[in-house]
Order: sequence, then structure tokens, then C-alpha cells
Amino acid sequence: MELSIIGAGRTGRTLGLLARRAGYSIGPVVCRKASHAREAAAFIGAGRPGTEPVGAALTLIAVPDAAIPEVVRSLRMPKGAVAAHTCASLGAEALRPLRPAGAFHPLRSFAHPVKAADGFAGTACAIDGDAAAVRALEAFARAIGGNPLRVRAGRKAHYHAGAVFASNYIVAALEAALRLFRQAGIPRAQATPVLVKLAEGTLENVASVGIPEALTGPIERGDVETVRRHAAAVAGTGLESAHEALGRLTIDLARAKGTIAADRGKALARALVAGKEMSRR
Repeated sequence: MELSIIGAGRTGRTLGLLARRAGYSIGPVVCRKASHAREAAAFIGAGRPGTEPVGAALTLIAVPDAAIPEVVRSLRMPKGAVAAHTCASLGAEALRPLRPAGAFHPLRSFAHPVKAADGFAGTACAIDGDAAAVRALEAFARAIGGNPLRVRAGRKAHYHAGAVFASNYIVAALEAALRLFRQAGIPRAQATPVLVKLAEGTLENVASVGIPEALTGPIERGDVETVRRHAAAVAGTGLESAHEALGRLTIDLARAKGTIAADRGKALARALVAGKEMSRR
């Protein structure tokens, strides 16, 4: 099957290289500038560089989100060919009126294309779209070493928000922990490896026993007084809303795990708020 890449930046180049390695025939490699297209084709090791958006049997559109409508208007596609974009938060609807159309989002960073390609095996690839597009994209994902992940139509933003929680917000949560450690007198340079080690252990537990079984800590134990003290300590740091929201979610998980009853869950929820009131007195 011939593959066309529209927008051969880091993502497009990586997927093109993986496709060539998997035995796909690389056709048009398209960028706004001819020099960029030539560089991309050279990186991939195959392809016909150019600036005109021409599709192939399978066309990957790896352009910025805002540029997708322009590509859809100008793209010349062979009859029956599949078009797919690589946007994280948009589904196949972004490519209408093209049909069959889909979306293909590998759940990994492409900051370094060679490293991304070499470490791609096992990467989850979120896929949605028309039936023919889904079949072609699932086959493509498996061919390049990925793991197809079917996303319900119209729910791509839910998928992407979930990915942000599991990636970006982990970084944000560690930043919150560092700020609180600093309040406790522990320097950032000393706290960072300690907290990273703690987070790694938690992720290992999640991988081993799952959620909610991996949950530990004062809420899981039903320790109302400790939760109240934590809420008081967090008050005034700018982290109050995050602490309360995550605390309430943790209460739900502890209930699901079966370590606290409904009445204790309500007491813990009150403690999340009462602790803030304590700090104002």
C-alpha cells in the first residue's frame, strides 16, 4: 500500500520512517516548503517530496490542528483512498467531507524522531473514523509496532483529556508536591529525586495490582484528622482547589476499594473543607 504524508514535521517523519521499515511504499511527502519536503523524504529514506497536497491509498495528515481545514479543501485523493489526521483531540469529523476518513494519534512524544521510531514498539495508537478507515489504520498501527486503541466516535476530546491527566498533570502534581516540600524546608534539588522515586513506586503498584487496589494513604485509611491537617497546610498556597478536587476523587476510589464506608467518606469530604476554615482562624 502506498502512503502519503501531508505535513512531514517530527510526527510525519517518524510515521513515514516506521511505515517504510514496515514495508509500505512511500509516495508524496508534502510540506509548505520544497526544501523541508526534501529533507523529510531524505530522513524517511523514500518518497516523492513536494508542496502540493496529493494523497495516496493511505494518507496521513500530520499538520497543526488549525491547518486541517485548508488541507481538506485542497487535498487531491485517489478514489476510495483513506485519509487520516494525527490530531490528539479531534476525531474523523475534522476531515469531512472526505470519506473514508479517520484519526490516528500515537500516544507518545515525537520530540526526537529517530528515538521515537526506535522506541515505538507497543505504543498505543488512538483510532476512530469510518469503518474502512479504521480497518486500514488498525492494520497500519500493527504493522509499525503499535497497539490500536479504538476511540468512540465523538469522544476524542475525552481520550485526549485523559491522556493529559496521565502525563501533563502528573508533572503538575509533582510541582505541587515540590512547593509543599519547600514550605516544609526541603530544597527543591533534594526533594525532586525523593518525590520521583515515590511516584515511580506508585506507578509500579498501579501496573502490578491496578486501581483502586494500588491506592494508599490517609484517605484510603479513613484518617479524617490527617486530611483536615493537610487541608489546613495547603490553604493559602494556591493549591486548595486541586487538593480538594483530588481528595474527593480519592474518596471515591477508597469507597470502591472497600476500605471506607459511606459515612467515613462524608466525614473525609467535610475535612477537606474544614481544614481550609481552620487555617483562617
